[in-house]
Amino acid sequence: MRKLLSIKKSFALFALTLAIALASQSVPTVSRAYVYNGYHWPSYPVSVDVSDASLPFSWISPISSAMSAWNGASSPFYFNSGQSGHKMLTANKGANNTPGITRTDATGYNITDNDTTFNTYYSWATNGDPYSYDIQSVATHELGHWLNLADKDSGYYDTMYGGVSTGETWKRTLESDDLAGINYIYP
Repeated sequence: MRKLLSIKKSFALFALTLAIALASQSVPTVSRAYVYNGYHWPSYPVSVDVSDASLPFSWISPISSAMSAWNGASSPFYFNSGQSGHKMLTANKGANNTPGITRTDATGYNITDNDTTFNTYYSWATNGDPYSYDIQSVATHELGHWLNLADKDSGYYDTMYGGVSTGETWKRTLESDDLAGINYIYP
């Protein structure tokens, strides 16, 4: 009985020492708070075509900045500009509460095409105008769909959060959940 108590005390002391040692170290954690549907591009770079006549010339720079946000994610995947058929374009889709939408085509689990349409029924800006949608912010979110990251229900300040409001510019940059998503899909 004494030997059993001694073993229990030794184990308890060991567990306490281990807990203190672990608590005193900075242990990085990896967030897996993204939604991935299993589809991916079989090769990259993926060219984003901004040559559609419907797309205002002034939108090219904010869209390029949106591509740069994802290109800076420490993943081998990257976007570039080119006439690939994977288009960014604008069209008046009416009052449907959707300022931007991405359509994805795939064969098996390989993405073969993506196109994003910005709804010109709504007002657009590049300066955080409180009554307009931010081109770069929405483009960064939609390019996340090009990677096949889906909308999230939580994580309000994550780029892939599913809601968008006029005047918001915080989706221009990626958060840890967004970075974890692209690096999981394209390690």
